[in-house]
Amino acid sequence: MGAIREYIKLIRPYGILFIGFTPVFGALCNGEFDVFHLCILLFIGLLGHIFVFVQNDYYDVEVDRHSKYVVQRPLTSGRISRTNARFLYLGSFFISLVLACVFFFSVRSLVVLLLSFLLMTLYNRFSKRLPLMEYVLGAAVFLYGIYGALTVSDQVSFFAIIISSVAFLQWIFSVGVSANLKDVEFDTKLGIRTTPVLFGVQAVGNQLKKPVSFLMYTYGIQLFHLIMVMLPFILGFTSLLLVGYPFPLVGVLILSCMLFAVTRGILVMPLDRRNQMLQYEGIHEGLALLLLPFVLLSYLIEHLGFFLPLLLLIVLILWPLVCLRFLYGKTLIPLE
Repeated sequence: MGAIREYIKLIRPYGILFIGFTPVFGALCNGEFDVFHLCILLFIGLLGHIFVFVQNDYYDVEVDRHSKYVVQRPLTSGRISRTNARFLYLGSFFISLVLACVFFFSVRSLVVLLLSFLLMTLYNRFSKRLPLMEYVLGAAVFLYGIYGALTVSDQVSFFAIIISSVAFLQWIFSVGVSANLKDVEFDTKLGIRTTPVLFGVQAVGNQLKKPVSFLMYTYGIQLFHLIMVMLPFILGFTSLLLVGYPFPLVGVLILSCMLFAVTRGILVMPLDRRNQMLQYEGIHEGLALLLLPFVLLSYLIEHLGFFLPLLLLIVLILWPLVCLRFLYGKTLIPLE
């Protein structure tokens, strides 16, 4: 049981639904409503998450051993061997390809899927060497959404492109800003030029000194992300009304205000409250993930009925909390 728990920690199940649902949302916005096909795409998405996160730990194991925060990860601690980790992420890759070929084969979709895996690998290989690599990872997730759309038709709708772009922008923020911000002191000592370091963010005593340019960049990415979220309403791809009331719009606006509040919390948190910064980072990712179901709510209910969209919202809320509680107890603080 202990070994199984370590493998579960390695794949980070608390965040697995973000990439997991990306091809599903891409397919839905391109006209796919067959639940069986959507479930297969979800499984391919989950395998994509396993691939990118296990491979990330595989490539970063030597760097992670220098950090007191992640030295107890399964790979850095030696509880899982690098050989087994390689087998796990390569297995995820090949199973994805098999499923893609059996259920959704087309040359165009397969090329896009392979390109997505290539970009994930480039990110994992060079994220500790080159700045702005979160854009490469974001592009990989964007292509995962486009892959989902291409399993429906070789013609990708603008609706699917918008939804895939929302995922792209969220990864730009969650990796390039919040995830890297908490590690500025550690990254600076090792000469790792992440985006905050590139902008001149520095650890000064117990605080992070953030230039105005970095603050403008952070809020600019957040604002652009939320504008992209609103486009399906503006362009009429989905309705902001449900049974005559603006429930989808109100949900998106509430989540948007909460995201700005959490972003501010991430930016003002001192270094000795890194765990709270991690909590804010997790809350931000969870709120961002909920944006898409609310934007698509009337669209999903129109084509799938009430039950499945409601179930989706419940799962997206409860799944991360249950996983974190199982793995890390009451603290809910992962090894990040």
